Amino acid sequence: MEQKKWFSPYDPTRRIGSVINVSATELIVNLSSAGSGEASWSFGNRIAAGEVNEFVFIDVGETAILGRLVKVWIEGGERLSVDGLADKPSVNHPIGLVQILVSLNPTNGRNHKGIKQHPRLGSQIYSAHPRLVSLLAEGKQDDIADQIHLPLASLPHDVSVTIHVTPEKLFSRHCAILGATGGGKSYSMTNIIEQVRDAGGKAIVIDPTGEYESLECESYYVGNHVNATSANTLTFPHWQFTDSDIRAFLRPSAQSQSPKLDAAIESQKIVWQFRNSQGHNLDITAQFLLNKSGQAKIPYENALLTMNGFINTAPWMFKNIADQIVNECVWPNGGNASNPNATIWGGRADNDVGHCLNLIARIKSYSNNPNLKWMIDVDDKIQTIPNLIENFCAPTYKNKIIRLDLSEVPFEANSREILVNAIGRKLLSVARKGVISHEAPLLVFIDEAHQFLNKRIGEDTSKFELDAFGNIAKEGRKYGLNTIIATQRPRDIPEDVLSQIGTLIVHRLTNHHDQEIVKKAVGSIDQRSASFLPVLGQGEALMLGVDFPFPMTVKMKKPINVPTSKSASFSKSWRS
Repeated sequence: MEQKKWFSPYDPTRRIGSVINVSATELIVNLSSAGSGEASWSFGNRIAAGEVNEFVFIDVGETAILGRLVKVWIEGGERLSVDGLADKPSVNHPIGLVQILVSLNPTNGRNHKGIKQHPRLGSQIYSAHPRLVSLLAEGKQDDIADQIHLPLASLPHDVSVTIHVTPEKLFSRHCAILGATGGGKSYSMTNIIEQVRDAGGKAIVIDPTGEYESLECESYYVGNHVNATSANTLTFPHWQFTDSDIRAFLRPSAQSQSPKLDAAIESQKIVWQFRNSQGHNLDITAQFLLNKSGQAKIPYENALLTMNGFINTAPWMFKNIADQIVNECVWPNGGNASNPNATIWGGRADNDVGHCLNLIARIKSYSNNPNLKWMIDVDDKIQTIPNLIENFCAPTYKNKIIRLDLSEVPFEANSREILVNAIGRKLLSVARKGVISHEAPLLVFIDEAHQFLNKRIGEDTSKFELDAFGNIAKEGRKYGLNTIIATQRPRDIPEDVLSQIGTLIVHRLTNHHDQEIVKKAVGSIDQRSASFLPVLGQGEALMLGVDFPFPMTVKMKKPINVPTSKSASFSKSWRS
């Protein structure tokens, strides 16, 4: 912290009382200047003098303590009024409860870990100047020279004092924006995205609702969006999903259907590779199906050997899988019981076909579903999400911010959750290859994160974990891949994921269980700080984390391009 910016916290005009009771974490103070019923002013700055949530400095000699006033009352059961409109001046002496936050050097503002020295009885209390509180919250004394500072917020009662935060403190251990509906999460998210863009950062915005349409950035659309064109439409081909994704999508039974599904996909990959070539001795029909009944196994095994290096990424036709499953329902050997022939497949096994009928019907239904055309047998001329991610992460890509609009991706068949999970897996794969690094970091903004994290889909006997972004939270930091999640339901986010998040911007939270999740996830928040969560105003937030010296209530700045997150106008609609 620069010496010229810091000044003494002990201004005689800001003295408001003294310490009368000391404990390890709290002080009881006599607020001798707080009983007048109104605030005072000094050089144009308001001195709150006894207001709840006011920051105060306590003079402890060689060190100072920053505290927060969390409760104010008047001692004495006989006192029934604090009316200040009496004929004579008020002689009230309120009592206050001060939460101890951090020790600091009063000459330069450098804070210490923990409380270096507790105050004595009679130690003087001073109302904290808002600019000093801002400097302490920013922690600039620990900043490296030439670091970027993002103007994210201001003090709730003094908008002239801006809170700046470095990208390292905000993003290096991931960031979460939490809060109930209407608390200001979307505005905070948009504000941070704009700050990242203006500072030259690189980020992907996963927009599941289209709420961030107003952002000035490159937008891409998945599904039949009204703004979609041939240039900005994206697909995620079904054959680029993993085997576990396909099983989560189609939900085959583990015992009888999954083996047939895997075999059908493998056969269709072989058909795709050899459909236009000769001399392979495979029985490929005019409908591009591989016939196995009574056929020799050697050509099939030779085809697998030929494709050994790339079969996991080979394309296949989704619409043919249903009929291919029927072709997979054959006896493992030809011949008969007394004279089996292991070199060929046997005839059709009708019992196996019967076990797969509901899976076959599901596949045919999805093949004809127009809402799933973004993933099933897509047009190969349309750009794919994996290719876009690889191109965007390359250092030569021109634009710094891209937005993936998923508002037209349906929830049916868990396709939206599977898509976002596949995006996260692709990002982590690119990061592991070194394309994303500490020298070229990437931020991923995820709105409505409770829809995608901690998801388990499938039946009890075959559940599938959608854990890609959970893995990013746990290991993305070492690759330079960091996430910023926003959610109105913190209790739906796994605790092991929240515990990896170093910075929290918490808007109003009224649900007790959500508050408890936040307190468990971040050790720096305590009951006193958490008590402000239900009463935060719109746009106000509690900013806390491992790189912030103390939890602090701030007013998040309004973004330039506000998101489309407004409530219905019932009165206007009903009058028309």
